[in-house]
Amino acid sequence: MHRIKLLFFTLAFSPCVLPAQQDVLTSGGNASSATGSISYSIGQVVYSNESSATGSINQGVQQPYEITPISVNESWREIAVELYPNPTRNNLLVRMPEYIPGLTLQIFTLNGALMEERPILSQQTTLNAEQWAASTYIVKLSDKDGNFSEYKLIKQ
Repeated sequence: MHRIKLLFFTLAFSPCVLPAQQDVLTSGGNASSATGSISYSIGQVVYSNESSATGSINQGVQQPYEITPISVNESWREIAVELYPNPTRNNLLVRMPEYIPGLTLQIFTLNGALMEERPILSQQTTLNAEQWAASTYIVKLSDKDGNFSEYKLIKQ
């Protein structure tokens, strides 16, 4: 009888190791109210994208991306532009709060190969990126005088 109690005590109170998730995060925290609480994290890279003819949604943990120019011609002001979703899987929307006539949009690989080129004809331009390989691309907006801004785009 003492052996059974000792065995139970040993099994019940011995330390054990359990696997857990681990990731490098940029931020996170806890939020609580009178009705409940939640823990959140920002910076994990795992999520899924669901698309249909009417739109798309990114489900799961999101990683924020800040769209900033990687180079700007010194004589030209920076263009205010939104590229989303970034990262993208299917369609890329290029939107400018203010339409600037005469701009050209070019997509380059990191090796410098031109993937696509088209004029910007309105405040909003949609590109089909579905056939592009998963990689990082450079989006270049330029005018006829040679002024330009470049932005980084991630295709999944």
